[in-house]
Amino acid sequence: MLQFIESFINMEPIKLERNKKNINISSFFSIKLIYIFLFLFLIIRFYYTYYDEIVNKMEHYIKKRKYRHELKTSNFSILSRLECPQCGFFSFYIVHLGCIYRYLLSGYTPIIDLKSFPNVYNGNDTSKDNPWELFFHQPFNFTLKDVKKYGKHVTNFECTAIGERPDEINMYYNKDSINFWHDFAKKYMPLKNELNLEANKIMKELFGDSTNLLGVKMRGTDYISWKPKGHSIPPSVEQVIIDVKKMDKQYNYDFIFFATEDEIIKKKFIPHFKNKIKLLNPNIQINYDYKQQNFINLNKNINGNIEYIKNYVLNTIILSKCLDIVTPRCSGTAGIFILTNGFRHTKIYNLGEY
Repeated sequence: MLQFIESFINMEPIKLERNKKNINISSFFSIKLIYIFLFLFLIIRFYYTYYDEIVNKMEHYIKKRKYRHELKTSNFSILSRLECPQCGFFSFYIVHLGCIYRYLLSGYTPIIDLKSFPNVYNGNDTSKDNPWELFFHQPFNFTLKDVKKYGKHVTNFECTAIGERPDEINMYYNKDSINFWHDFAKKYMPLKNELNLEANKIMKELFGDSTNLLGVKMRGTDYISWKPKGHSIPPSVEQVIIDVKKMDKQYNYDFIFFATEDEIIKKKFIPHFKNKIKLLNPNIQINYDYKQQNFINLNKNINGNIEYIKNYVLNTIILSKCLDIVTPRCSGTAGIFILTNGFRHTKIYNLGEY
């Protein structure tokens, strides 16, 4: 026994006879240690790869079960925006935030519906899955499928741009309003985690470790041509170029992230900053038919095109993560300010309304 203990301590191989087989003790423990280290490595790798996703799903599951228990019955309200099926994606976003805010006080569980009525996001095809759930979570993780399973009292509510909601015209000058809707959206309409991770990956590919970034957003020239009543007047490309040059001279940005789908604007803007400019999917573009005055989201290239919509949402996420921002007033900008954790400097164009 003493010889065995001494050999084990000194890691000297000895041979034991058991069932007429020789076992090398030191080799046995070495292999065992390798397996232990491999197992720990896989656990750590799994943790850093899937931890956020697993925690996010668990939190939503717990919130869903807890909320059902508190209600003791299942009262659902299906939120649809029938009055403007062609409106911009972040116009839907801010209007639905307002609807959720109102319905939380009613005792009903709100569910956002972009499936059951024809709109540009389902390509007028109501047989498709709910496009909303590709990008954002439902308020309590209930889906339209859950209504059939749990629903006892179900109401259909048409969301409109009237009432309490983020103000895409004036909220940028009110920090309390921005902070309120940022916290509210984070709790009741959070981004899909995989979409946020994809945005971070894209930023790493585009900017490396640089954080001194200027985000620039420009609306399509269809707004300038069409002049929709009640919408904010966007700045000219020439004005934005002047302002961005001033800011770049002062803060010497590493990169300028430019977001627009309008090819006319791209051709005017990019040559002035070609050494710093970065775009997401630069081949996605729209050439507007000004004679027909097509509204941006009625364009046939957008209708039901999930990749285009995803590209637009990713652009918005990346803009929200830039250090500084230059942008007109619009619902997309409201989305940027709701998603962001804050900007150092902002340039918001307040040129009145059509």
